[in-house]
Amino acid sequence: MVKKWILLLALTVSSFGSAAAKDVAEQAALVAVAQWNAVLKQKKLDELLRLYAKDALVLLPSGEVVKDPAAIRKFWQRLLAERSGRYALDLDKVLFAQGDTVISTLRWSNLDGGMKYQYEGVIYNVFKRQPDGSWTAQVQQWN
Repeated sequence: MVKKWILLLALTVSSFGSAAAKDVAEQAALVAVAQWNAVLKQKKLDELLRLYAKDALVLLPSGEVVKDPAAIRKFWQRLLAERSGRYALDLDKVLFAQGDTVISTLRWSNLDGGMKYQYEGVIYNVFKRQPDGSWTAQVQQWN
């Protein structure tokens, strides 16, 4: 399953269009990331979980694949409890955008005491625009 998603990402990157399309895609990704950062700043777990699609698939850093909202909740509870500070996501790259779908990579940072610590690895996201204009994560891969 993971290999299929990586292949999909590679194929879609090669078909990415013009500079104007890239600007629109980057704006859409920045809107999605801003939604996540607003919720992370508040550390409200229920609101964070609403940023996932009902049928979201999350590939955890351990390699475990979770689909169950309770398992995604447990992941975030553990992550937020184990580390102090305030967290943020930074847009790394937009890999693909078309219509209501944006695939991007994000960087995970800890904003602690005025300092910004960026963690290794990236988070791959497939964001889908919802009818209300918000963006939810359909697929998310932490590595």
